[in-house]
Amino acid sequence: MILCIAPLDNGGQLYHLCEALNRYTKYDARCLTFTQTYLQYDTDLLLSDFDTLAKQYELRELVCSADFFIFSEFLPTDPNIKHVLKDLGILTHITPKNTIIRVAGSYSRANAEHYLLEWIKHDWIYAGPCSDWTLSGSIGRIIHVNYICPVEKIPEPNPTEDTIRVCFAPTKSAKGLDEFNSVMQRLENKYNNVESVVITKKPWREAISIKSTCHITFDQFMLSHYANNSIESMYLRHAVLSKISSLCYAYYPDLPIQAVRNEEELRKGLETLIENPELIKERGEAGRKFVMKYHHPEVVAKQWKNLIEHVLRKD
Repeated sequence: MILCIAPLDNGGQLYHLCEALNRYTKYDARCLTFTQTYLQYDTDLLLSDFDTLAKQYELRELVCSADFFIFSEFLPTDPNIKHVLKDLGILTHITPKNTIIRVAGSYSRANAEHYLLEWIKHDWIYAGPCSDWTLSGSIGRIIHVNYICPVEKIPEPNPTEDTIRVCFAPTKSAKGLDEFNSVMQRLENKYNNVESVVITKKPWREAISIKSTCHITFDQFMLSHYANNSIESMYLRHAVLSKISSLCYAYYPDLPIQAVRNEEELRKGLETLIENPELIKERGEAGRKFVMKYHHPEVVAKQWKNLIEHVLRKD
């Protein structure tokens, strides 16, 4: 059994991976999540649910049957989770020969030097988006794998007909909240068919439902790659604008996200779409095809299947 271990429900990615491995490969997988955030992504085994001695024994018996491990961001030797793994009786079972560390988030980004040293000392296998230079350029060798888009859990697009709705769903204000509000205030004053939709502090299912009624997504200015928010919006056939690096386009030459680096570029990009609504439809269709090509669960499950076999065989 493969045990996916997510100290946080980081974009729901490890749970989606667990589902995809079970559905599209020969492997059996379970996902243990330590902490569920306000986004309330789906979980398989939530640590806080095992709140009695009997339930804790049941969990320990289950996880001890695992012979391969996939971690989300945290290394098994990190003090934040090491004691939990020890209590579960699996810490001594985890080695670089049966473990992959999925790196794609703020924790691994903020602890890049630690990751680099751990890779040099122990030869951990890191997997994640190599197009994110803040990670792939600083923490050591990363094997490229794509994000998973949970296509069956995303509602079909249902945009309003008379108003162009532009959404922004920041988990941090540093992603460009002030700039977005400034741009949208100007555009709402200029056009009578434009509406700003800011989605914050909503559970994921509620947020994705709101997004399904929109036409355009602005993702963020903070980083220069794309991730869950852009992927979901492309699947919803949105025209997407975000800060995107040349490296990202090197990995994905057909990426249909429009690169915007600052407030003025965002304003100009949105004005072009508002005045040429046929472009929204054109980019939306391209985005949907892009997600099906690179981020469908079956596609990503095949990447992970081959990576797991590489770790086991070192071929």
